[in-house]
Amino acid sequence: MTLRERQDEFISDIAMFDNWTDRFNYLIALAEELQEKCPEYLRPYHIEGCQSNTCFLPRITEDMLYVTGWSNSAIMGGIIVALTAIFNFTSKEEFQNTEIDFHIKSGLIDNLTPMRRSALEEMIRRITVLLK
Repeated sequence: MTLRERQDEFISDIAMFDNWTDRFNYLIALAEELQEKCPEYLRPYHIEGCQSNTCFLPRITEDMLYVTGWSNSAIMGGIIVALTAIFNFTSKEEFQNTEIDFHIKSGLIDNLTPMRRSALEEMIRRITVLLK
């Protein structure tokens, strides 16, 4: 599946729900995939300015992007799980040739609190800096 297809899948998944309460409940359900405690290796990758304890680490291994993260906030945790599904196994070339717009097209960015919005933007920025 391409990066474009994975973004579109996220957009479709969010669109299945009628309102933002249900959409946030979907993200909260995704967060159940995260470990109960933050893995020690993620602690240095804290998202500054985020009210919750959120860590996020993008890295390149064998020319492929892998992201991992953790949060004690269920909504941020769900966003991390979504980012993992969207971005894992993306090559630098594919990233550079694909517009990153899942958060805009889904309306997610416009429905987050300012701190969560900032945290999501920071996670996307970390990926972008790594792959540009």
